[in-house]
Amino acid sequence: MAMEETPQHFFKVILASTLQDKKLRIPKKFVKKFRDELLAFATITAPNGRVWQVGLLKDGGKIWFHHGLQDFIEYYSICVGYFLVFKYEKRSNFHVITLDMSTFEISYPYDFEEPKKENLIHKKEDYRDQQGVANLNSSRNKCKMEEHLEVNTNTAHNGEDKHPTRIKDLYKLRALFEDKRIFFSRKYKFSSSKERERLFTLARSLKPTNPSFMIMLWPSHLKSHYVHLPAKFTNKYLTRDIERIKVRASNGREWPVRIGWKNHGCCALRGWTKFLNDTKLKMRDICVFEIIRTEDLLLEVSVFKESGKVI
Repeated sequence: MAMEETPQHFFKVILASTLQDKKLRIPKKFVKKFRDELLAFATITAPNGRVWQVGLLKDGGKIWFHHGLQDFIEYYSICVGYFLVFKYEKRSNFHVITLDMSTFEISYPYDFEEPKKENLIHKKEDYRDQQGVANLNSSRNKCKMEEHLEVNTNTAHNGEDKHPTRIKDLYKLRALFEDKRIFFSRKYKFSSSKERERLFTLARSLKPTNPSFMIMLWPSHLKSHYVHLPAKFTNKYLTRDIERIKVRASNGREWPVRIGWKNHGCCALRGWTKFLNDTKLKMRDICVFEIIRTEDLLLEVSVFKESGKVI
């Protein structure tokens, strides 16, 4: 009977260059042994149970922890001289412990879930009781303003969906998608209940392995020669030195697309129109782009037609 392989370990010392470059190189010997099974993103689990998705930057025989590493470092207040001890458990899954400069393991923040909305409401009410009438009236005025805004927003689309559910649905939609690391533009309002129902169904069915973003096609996307990528996705997973990406369809066909950067994100430029024309996309078709490789930024696209057909 074959013996189960022992998990592999390695450690890294945090240097000033690590914090400056915002990347951490994986040891050469480890890369040589496991390179073929390393995915575009690594899953790093900390002792407090928090799970981090960190992009792997590959260049020849070298691989670094990169996209998302800075969030991990800042969350645990990691400084120069700290040690990170990694245990590898296949398929880009790592466990890590952090030692400070005294070589003693740090105290990890307790990773609690955010309280439910109703619990927050009770806490606010308790706080009002303690603060008196002035704060209570101020809070009531704020609630009236929010209620007025919600109703106005929900009735601004030809009278459709007049009940105040649209904003709640948008929050739920974002939570469903972003829980799977799928991002879409905050400009999307999805005013009709039919659109929202379609997206809820799609969100529950998608199971991407890597970070992704979604675009629902509107007339502006079809008429112009560019499309804005969701800022939350680009700021989290891309760097401003990236100028080109490749989009690959399920049949293996690829399109080179140039991207341009603006103050709060980036947009796809040259190559976007050819992709639209070649795939014969129409209004309300949905494209989900998933990062497959980071070294040359390959995105695999799945297309969900309004008719229900998937290509």
